[in-house]
Amino acid sequence: MTTTTANPVDPANPANPADPAALLADRLAVQDAVTRMSWLLDRRDWDALREVFAEELVLDYTQPFGGEPETLGGAELVERWRAQVGHLDSTQHVTTGVLVELDGDRARATANVLAHLRREGTLGSPVWHNGGHYDVRLRRSGTGWRITALTASVSWAEGNSAVLQAPAAG
Repeated sequence: MTTTTANPVDPANPANPADPAALLADRLAVQDAVTRMSWLLDRRDWDALREVFAEELVLDYTQPFGGEPETLGGAELVERWRAQVGHLDSTQHVTTGVLVELDGDRARATANVLAHLRREGTLGSPVWHNGGHYDVRLRRSGTGWRITALTASVSWAEGNSAVLQAPAAG
């Protein structure tokens, strides 16, 4: 009797059925890149946050804020985020349910996100919460997976969005 062993095949990535360990490592690295984006933003680690992004990326906030998607540098996005949330007392972006699709050196990850933003001294409540999801595109680089596109969608929001406004100079 002859026994054959089938190669394990991931239906999401049938192009690389021979190396399930490499496939798993890539999936975990992509999940880690998405998680690091939120983790580093909340800790205000601006230098490390720059390393999560490709030199150039597409940012799409059209669903929550209108406008058009834009192409900008990763460092420029980090500086924009620093200006938008750096004055807050704290932020917490809970990113969970990260699903990964791999396609060679490119990947797509979708994730649920809950954002909690707090600034004392805001007229009204000092907290704004919202929930939605991220759609993230990534590319493998010589130093790991880097985010090349980020789309944010908001499903709900409650509290005081005025916490995002910079405090009055005084």
